[in-house]
Order: sequence, then C-alpha cells, then structure tokens
Amino acid sequence: MKPNFIANFIMKRAKFLLLSLLLLTSLASQSASAFTNMEGKQDSITNHIGKDKWTIVEVWESNCAACRMHMPEMVKFDGKLKNARLLGVSLDGQKGADAADDFIMEYGIKFPTILTNYVEMNIWMQKSIGESLVGTPTFILFDPEGKLVAAQPGIVSIESLETFITENSKPSTVVAK
Repeated sequence: MKPNFIANFIMKRAKFLLLSLLLLTSLASQSASAFTNMEGKQDSITNHIGKDKWTIVEVWESNCAACRMHMPEMVKFDGKLKNARLLGVSLDGQKGADAADDFIMEYGIKFPTILTNYVEMNIWMQKSIGESLVGTPTFILFDPEGKLVAAQPGIVSIESLETFITENSKPSTVVAK
C-alpha cells in the first residue's frame, strides 16, 4: 500500500511542477508582447530610452489619485529640457485602454504612452532594473545612453528631476526648448 501512495504523491507533485513550469514559460513569452502603444501595436520601454536624451518614465494608472494629482506637473514639464523626454506607462492594460485614453485626453498628455498591466510591468522591472513594482506612480530615470539611474515609487517633484538632469548633463545640452 505505501509504495502506491508514495508513487501517486510523486506523480501528482511532478504534474504540479510541470504545469507550473508551463504557466511560467507562457507568462514569460507573453511579456514581450504585453507592452503596446495606444493603438494596440507592440512597443517596449527600451524603444524610448537612450538616443542621447534623458528618459523619465512615469508608471501610472487612470484610477490612481496620486497620479491624477501629479500629472498636470508632468504635462507642464514635457518639453522643458531639450535633452529629456517623458514616457508614460499606463497599467490600465488593453482591457482598460479606454480609461487610459480618457486620462490622456483629460490631462492633455502629448508624450508617448505605453499600455501594459501590473504583472507584466513588475516582471519587466524585476528583469530590467532589479526592483519590484511597488505602486503608482513610479518614476524610472535613464541617462542619455539608456543606463538606469534611478527608480522611485511615489511622486517625484519636477524640480528634483530638472535639478538632477541639469546637474548631470553637459551645459550645452540642457537649454530649455
């Protein structure tokens, strides 16, 4: 009796581990296409970083009160420095694309926005910057070569971003537009 019990237990455990592995593999393969632009075409954060400009990534959700409070400042900051660009990453995902689009229209956001969801953004952050997504808003800063400089959950003041970028840039590249 005991050998059958042990064999059954081992078989069930092996099936569970195999299914878990298949699920993780499936999630990992989906993560590359889980980032889209607002038109639903595949995009990625890496498409927008580097290229001789600082990149400020703001991760937000349309139902985030702190995001709503801070977004007018980001819209006003957009284009202020010629050597910096903004990228929005909405966690509303494809199912919440209408809510994200309404948010973009409401605040007059002109900078590019990528859609994804919390799980995929968390996977990207763990792989790319070695940190987990804590919540929204989250700010991620890349230097002009595309190297990670900082990641900060919560609101980051525009003054702090501008000061940091200005102090760490060549003077000829900072002039406001």
